Amino acid sequence: MVILNLAGLFCVGFSVGILMAISGNADAASNVDQFMWFNILVLFSWTFIAFFAFKFSVTKFITKNK
Repeated sequence: MVILNLAGLFCVGFSVGILMAISGNADAASNVDQFMWFNILVLFSWTFIAFFAFKFSVTKFITKNK
């Protein structure tokens, strides 16, 4: 479950970095963690990612599918 959370957060950060590079704000990417919108985005996306990582882990490892 931890690996799924880290992979999801990596994908969020990677996509934000790609969007910032495309929009021409590549120099602002070094201090993006100080922006309020980025922290709120990570907070909400982490909740979404953690829910589905937990659901996947429970389905895969705890409940027995026939």
